Amino acid sequence: MALDPRTGEVLTLLGSPDYFDEAIDGAVNAALAYRQPGSTLKPFTYAEAMNPAYPDPYTAATMILDIRRPFVTNKKESFAPANYGHVEHGPILVREALASSYNIPAVVALEQIGVERFLRFVSELGLENLRDNAQVDFSITLGGGEVRLLDLAEAYAALANGGYDIEPHFILSITDARGEQIYRYQAPPLERRLLDERVAFIITDILSDNRARMPSFGENSPLNVGFPAAAKTGTTTDYRDNWVMGYTPDLVVGVWVGNADNAPMLDVSGVSGAGPVFNLFLRTVRRGGPHAEFAEPSGITRLEVCRISGLLPGEYCPQRIEELFIRGSEPIESDSFYRPFTVDRLTGRLATSSTDPANRREQVFLVLPDEARSWALKVGIPQPPFAKQYLAADNSDALRISSPDPYTVYELSQQVPAEAQRLRLAALAPAGTVSLRFLLNGEDVGGAERAPWQAWWTLEAGQFTLVAQATLSGGGQQLSPSIQFSVVEKQALSAYDREI
Repeated sequence: MALDPRTGEVLTLLGSPDYFDEAIDGAVNAALAYRQPGSTLKPFTYAEAMNPAYPDPYTAATMILDIRRPFVTNKKESFAPANYGHVEHGPILVREALASSYNIPAVVALEQIGVERFLRFVSELGLENLRDNAQVDFSITLGGGEVRLLDLAEAYAALANGGYDIEPHFILSITDARGEQIYRYQAPPLERRLLDERVAFIITDILSDNRARMPSFGENSPLNVGFPAAAKTGTTTDYRDNWVMGYTPDLVVGVWVGNADNAPMLDVSGVSGAGPVFNLFLRTVRRGGPHAEFAEPSGITRLEVCRISGLLPGEYCPQRIEELFIRGSEPIESDSFYRPFTVDRLTGRLATSSTDPANRREQVFLVLPDEARSWALKVGIPQPPFAKQYLAADNSDALRISSPDPYTVYELSQQVPAEAQRLRLAALAPAGTVSLRFLLNGEDVGGAERAPWQAWWTLEAGQFTLVAQATLSGGGQQLSPSIQFSVVEKQALSAYDREI
């Protein structure tokens, strides 16, 4: 379907390839059917996270760690989203996270604003049905809940028109039997603003940035139509629903591809299924016409930042990019991820006062937050041979448990020796930690005297509360926030089950 984002006029709506084809449920109007939206809701997650009316808003240069982590839902369940292909990208900025449609950063952003605030925002945009799906928690930004193609087009119109509310209209005029016009639709002026126009422009700039979406979609994907146009894909589980929602300054286009009976398609994603339809339609209706640029509102600034951290380029930052900001939200701190270290070239360790000056050399390393250190080593980013006190600042004063995931349920198997069923307990410790112990239901079950701060515990059935306790170099102690998990007995297999 297509509509005018300035007036709400529905210009095109094709709800079925063939109304009379019962084999494909042709009489079902898919444009008005409720379907899971996949990643098409991510732009609204980031838009609300950028809302300057709230404290500490995101920017297009906000750094998010795209690394697997658990989130605790309102139902006290552990939710650990994964990206397409289970690939992690480490520290990335919001621009690439949205343009390339990474899942983990979108959930991080939703956690920042809260599910209820997100639902209020998208309901105002026209997606009222999502409020009935509040129980889906963090999965809602990845496509939980259901929406209509018509309502998604209405919501995307607010991104295209600078943040204003519109009401889709199908009937533009009515004439009587004598041919006299008795009704003509008059579009109301755009007055009710739902979204800061500067946020709408930055989201639009991201969704039309072909370079930012190249990591996921490549340079010549169907989203690249050859003139200014924003676009976002969506794909649901088992390829049941494919979406592309896109727009120019004066046209919103929404495409859904799927089966009316909700049967899954065969390995067809949003970009490969709905993408070619979007591309062909938009290029066809715009053939030979002027291609308007998106108008930049006042209050937007451009600033060079370090590509990894999104902060002002420090002395050692090797890669810099220009980014858009709402005036007043520009970073004021300089990048500290890239740091020089004096290394002993013979031992590979940090140089000391006894190191021969001839063997001392300065080397710049990318020092990431502790959560990203394992990822960096896995992808081949050299890490400095430093002690804990050199770690990058990311809540580095906070002791927190990194394994197990909260509210996870583990099973004890009768087919495996009990001593072989162990659980890794791990924590991220603050600078100055000299030892760490794990307390399970108040009982000390092990610990470590140096990093990595971990221990192994043999499973036993029950409900457990885990706390980490760090002893600091100054003699003080620090306790982590507790997490809960449970272990249950797995039922023995029957003779029938064993045969199967």
